[in-house]
Amino acid sequence: MKKLFAFLIALAALSVSYAFAQEIDPEVPAVQDTVTVTVQGAPVVVEEPVAPEIVPIQEASEAIEEAPSEVQEELPLYTEEPKVDRQIFNHLAAGVPITFPILPQGIGIIEVATTLTPIIQLRLGYTLPVLSVASFTMNQLSGAVPQLEQYKVIDYNGTKINLGESKFSFGTNLGGINFLMDVFPGKKTPFHFTFGFYVNPDSPDNLLEVRADLSSALKEAGFTPGKYNEVYFGFNDDDPTFRVSPNSEGILKVGVRTNPIHPYVGIGFGRAIRPDRRVCVTFDMGAIYWGSPVLVGYDYSLNPSGTAVGFSPERCAQTNDLQGLSKPLEILGKVPVYPMMKLNIFIRII
Repeated sequence: MKKLFAFLIALAALSVSYAFAQEIDPEVPAVQDTVTVTVQGAPVVVEEPVAPEIVPIQEASEAIEEAPSEVQEELPLYTEEPKVDRQIFNHLAAGVPITFPILPQGIGIIEVATTLTPIIQLRLGYTLPVLSVASFTMNQLSGAVPQLEQYKVIDYNGTKINLGESKFSFGTNLGGINFLMDVFPGKKTPFHFTFGFYVNPDSPDNLLEVRADLSSALKEAGFTPGKYNEVYFGFNDDDPTFRVSPNSEGILKVGVRTNPIHPYVGIGFGRAIRPDRRVCVTFDMGAIYWGSPVLVGYDYSLNPSGTAVGFSPERCAQTNDLQGLSKPLEILGKVPVYPMMKLNIFIRII
């Protein structure tokens, strides 16, 4: 009886363990394969079970780890707006101005440009004056202007002074500092209007000047070198101060005096600064306002530093020797502007 009871308990335990094993490792259904057989002369397709390939758990986990994983790139939390070049003093260019000899403006040294906005650019430059644009002798001048023939030989207190080979040089004082502002109708248009002014702090008196080198003529006439300023030319016996004389070196100066500050208005083509280019070329054409010019001479006989003497049209009309200058001076006074042209080559630094 005990043996039967022990057999039943063992049989029950075996049954329980078999059922438990079935739950943990259930039977995997076989993958069906096909086999064709003939039944009564007709082909019949019969599925034949095929045992699947079982991959160990460890190998499967290693395969999963080795498989490449697609990592998505992280998207930024926000998108930055593209930077806009507003051109507010963030660009700088330096250039060399080239003036035209027909309308001399001076020898360009440097011109610096910067951007205020996309439609406004500022320029600051410095130019040396051209003190000798052209030179002529009195013989050459009198041949072109017959009215000057009477001034070739001057009688100074009985001493004849022959000025025939004396050189006369024409120059300008348009050099100095210039401040210009270019205004463009559009953000990308090369055409511009220009406004500004020119000023020469070193020589604010004369805009145009004629210098006569009388040293050779005075030496031939017997005057002492170094004391040429003692020789003067008077134009009115009633006014002894109305006279001119050369300096101690024999240089006689006559110039056109204007305002010390000359406003400028003009037009041009090209931009001094373009953010997409390193080298830029500009062309300007305009005029400065010089007011009402006055012809002035200088007397060094009383003052070694020179005293300016004004030759107004009215004053010249009252002097026999200068009546011929009265009309030209009157016409000159009615032309208050002086034309100018300039070419610039700029290299962008920033």
